[in-house]
Amino acid sequence: MVTTHQMSTAAVYGAGGYLGGELLRVLSAHPDIEVTQAISRTHANERVGDRAPNLDRFADLAFSPADAAVDADVAFLARPSGEAMQRVPDLLERGVRVVDLSADYRLRDPSLYARVYGRPHADPSHLDEAVYGLPELFRDDVRRARLVANPGCYPTATLLALAPLVKSHEIAGPVVVDAKSGTSGVGAEPTSTSHHPEVAGTVLPYGTPEHRHVPEMTEILRRLDGGAPPRLVFVPHLVPLVRGILCSIYPSTGPTGDADRWSELYRRAYGASPFVRVGPTPRLPWASGTNRCYLSLQRSGSDPVIFSALDNLGKGGASQAVQNANLMLGLDETAGLRTAGFAV
Repeated sequence: MVTTHQMSTAAVYGAGGYLGGELLRVLSAHPDIEVTQAISRTHANERVGDRAPNLDRFADLAFSPADAAVDADVAFLARPSGEAMQRVPDLLERGVRVVDLSADYRLRDPSLYARVYGRPHADPSHLDEAVYGLPELFRDDVRRARLVANPGCYPTATLLALAPLVKSHEIAGPVVVDAKSGTSGVGAEPTSTSHHPEVAGTVLPYGTPEHRHVPEMTEILRRLDGGAPPRLVFVPHLVPLVRGILCSIYPSTGPTGDADRWSELYRRAYGASPFVRVGPTPRLPWASGTNRCYLSLQRSGSDPVIFSALDNLGKGGASQAVQNANLMLGLDETAGLRTAGFAV
C-alpha cells in the first residue's frame, strides 16, 4: 500500500521583500511545507517567477493581494513592525499558527512597546501568549506555541553568544557589543542611510544612544539570569556588504573568570544544537545562506571576547522562522535547513 505524504501549508506575507523572498527561497527546498500563498502589497497578481526567476518551485504561483484571506497551517509575517498586530488576531481565530518576523510580539509589556516603537500596541491580549522564537533557548515553548515572535538578527547573534555566561551568572559588569551588519537588514526600500552610494565606502554607526533592540535583549537576558541582567552597551554599524552580521562582544566577568569553565559552558549549551557551531574565529561566508550561528570564545586578559556571526536574512530572519515553524508543526527541526555555507 502506498501512503501519500501529507504536506503542511504556508502563507508568506511580505513575499516581495528581502525577508519574504528569503522565506520563499528557503521553503522552496522544504520537503514538508508547501507555500500556497505568497502575499504582497506591491506585486499582487504578478507571477512569483516573473519577479524572482531563481524560485523555480514557485514560478507559476501568483502573488496574492495584501487583504487576501489566508487558509494555511502556518503564516509567516515578514512585514514591518506595526502591521503584524493588525493581522494576528484574525489568523489565530482561523486556527492558523503564526511566525511573526517583525518586532510586534517580542516585548511583553505594551507600554514598553509604545515607548520603543512610538505607537500603541493594537493587540496586547496576545503579548503574553507569544513565545520568543530562539529555539536554542526556548525550544519546548516554541513546540507548544500558536504565536512565535521570531527574533531579529542582532538579538539572535547577541543572545546566543551571551546565554551560556548569563545563565551561569558569570558576567560581573557591563557587556559591550560592537555589531556590524550588511545593508539588506534595512529592507528593500532604499533610504538615505542604506542607499548604496551612501554606504559603499564607509562604516556607519546608527541607532544610538539606545538601539530599539536593546530593551528586547535585556528582557530575554533577565529571563535567563533570573534577576538583574548585565547592562548592554550596544552599537550597530552598517558595513558595505549585502548580507551577514558579525558581533564582537566584550563581557566583564571579573577576576574569578576561568577560560576552561567558559568553554565547558558553551560545549554543554550548544553541543547538541544543529545550528550553532562553537570554534575558531568565524567568517561571514560560512553562515551565508544558512541557518547557522558561528561562535568563537577567546580571551582578552581576564575577560572573554566572543565573536558571533550569522546571515541576517537566514538565522537572523527567514531560516530561523522556518526552524520555528518546523517545531510548531511537529516536523524535524532541521527540515529544509541543512544548507551548506560558502568557503569564501
